[in-house]
Amino acid sequence: MSLKKMRISRFKTILYNNVILYNVKEEYPEHSLFYINLDIPLHEDLKQLFSHLSDYLNAYKLNVLSGFAFGFKRSFFDDLPGILSDLIFLMHNIFAGCQIQLICTDSNKVISKYYQEGASIKTLDHLGSQLVYVSNIQPVITGNYYNQTFSSFMLMADIIRDHGISYKELVRTWLYVDNILDWYNTLNKVRNDFYRHEGIFDGLIPASTGIGLGNVYNKCILVNALCIKGQDTDDMIRMVDSPLQCSATDYKSSFSRGVEIKHLTSSRLLVSGTASISAGGYTLHTGSVKRQIDHTMKVVRALLKEENYEWENIVRAIAYFKKPEDIKYFRDYCLENDIDISYMLTVGGTICRDDLLFEIELDAVKQICH
Repeated sequence: MSLKKMRISRFKTILYNNVILYNVKEEYPEHSLFYINLDIPLHEDLKQLFSHLSDYLNAYKLNVLSGFAFGFKRSFFDDLPGILSDLIFLMHNIFAGCQIQLICTDSNKVISKYYQEGASIKTLDHLGSQLVYVSNIQPVITGNYYNQTFSSFMLMADIIRDHGISYKELVRTWLYVDNILDWYNTLNKVRNDFYRHEGIFDGLIPASTGIGLGNVYNKCILVNALCIKGQDTDDMIRMVDSPLQCSATDYKSSFSRGVEIKHLTSSRLLVSGTASISAGGYTLHTGSVKRQIDHTMKVVRALLKEENYEWENIVRAIAYFKKPEDIKYFRDYCLENDIDISYMLTVGGTICRDDLLFEIELDAVKQICH
């Protein structure tokens, strides 16, 4: 296998009219990964948008590994081009507009498999291991929130076991939860019970994001996951602590602050959804979104620095805002601190505590020097 350097490039394209596509390309000798963001203006013709986006992906021969679509209604989901059929469609405050983030590759060797309730798995050989994206996991039974959510986690377990993936290779989850503030304690209990039942607490606890958003499927929860399957995962995957925050397990929320994966020629840092929470686990700066943004970004900056990453290493990020009108304050912060927000998605969403106004998740990639 070639050990040539990984290279990151950023570019934007006018998809059509006034719709701009922002793209981060993570380039390797064998293939590239692409992180595509679209912030779609209000009142845009969404069916036309999907047609143009599908044409763009086909023109550059890109395969979608995973994708998030925010702010869409059921009617748009029903007429999707096939190449976009594996996105999960989430609903939020209409005044936040619509946003799409895609994780793609130009490899033609993506292996896909589909399961019940529309769940899918996409596998890509990558630098001696496999990137495995599991998408659109939904409850497979009816009943109370606990039982529905536990069934979702069990479906995820069945899917990854079906592909010979161990829990030490489950590195990240995304939990999109309808009416999250009504049953967040129940969600944490389900995850804790599942992790205890499956022995996950004895090994790697995945990074995670948990955000309050409804969905076009009228389900109480949607789950996406990322696994890294390899021969030496004990050496290549590790949990990462936050220098400025305690472990989330200290307040019975079962996720790690971050996970790092070391591939042959590059390393990847997955930072969990991060908000303005103190070293003791308490919310800081209640009522001030500006101060919450400032503190959260200090936490993220400290974690990146601790692991020897820079802002320039970030390839994908999603920032969530309880009030979409607060997005302007994040833009101001990034402008003042020379952070390019163009390649970050900013969306409306309810944070897991009623007094939290802002949360950000991100992935960073850097070259390993041998």
